[in-house]
Amino acid sequence: MYLERVTFYPLMKTKTTSLALLIAAGLLSSTATASAYTTFGYTVVNGTTYDLSPYANLSSAYLSYANLSSADLSNAYLNYANLYQTNLSGANLTIANLSNANLTNADLYLANLTNADLTNANLNYANLSSADLSNAYLNYANLYQAYLSNADLSNAYLNYANLYQTNLSNANLTNADLYQTNLTYANLTGATVSYSNWTDFSTNSGATGLGSYNYDTSLINYAGSVPEPSTYGLIGIGALGVAFAARRKKLKTA
Repeated sequence: MYLERVTFYPLMKTKTTSLALLIAAGLLSSTATASAYTTFGYTVVNGTTYDLSPYANLSSAYLSYANLSSADLSNAYLNYANLYQTNLSGANLTIANLSNANLTNADLYLANLTNADLTNANLNYANLSSADLSNAYLNYANLYQAYLSNADLSNAYLNYANLYQTNLSNANLTNADLYQTNLTYANLTGATVSYSNWTDFSTNSGATGLGSYNYDTSLINYAGSVPEPSTYGLIGIGALGVAFAARRKKLKTA
């Protein structure tokens, strides 16, 4: 009898293969360990399989403690994701949506967060040293005791953000928007804040390094607290009136 030779190709050669088939074939575990590992183009974290790639939809994903260093998550949706103590060092998170995400104790050293949306994100104790946060949205973000030394925050939006006791030493805050930002006890030694917006004088009680900024004081925008030109005119007229009255009084007593 003639038997036709049949070649069986691995079921998991492509990334589009059904995850259910992978699990059924015993090639993916539905009860994976808490650590993250990659298999056949997918990443299993805390027992759940994720497609960790650019533009991925990871909203509300549970990625706590995962090792995602150097991952490419550009343009990904990570809003409301749990990234507690996740290793994202060197990760590409450009234009990623991380609004309302939990990044407490996360390692984002050297991460690229250019144009990322971190609105209302929790970044308490996070390591953002040397991270690129230029043009990022950090409005209402919580950065309590976070490490942002040597970070690039140029053109970043930090309206109402909490940077209490945050380390911003040597950070670049050029043209950053710090409207109503809480900088209480923050370390700003060597930080560059030229052209930054400190409208209404962001809270900075007890901040260190205030006398050693690397900036030209004339370049800081205090728009919300600087009197209008008409106000200066009124002040000048008032000063002249006081001087004139004092002179007349002096002449009368002479």
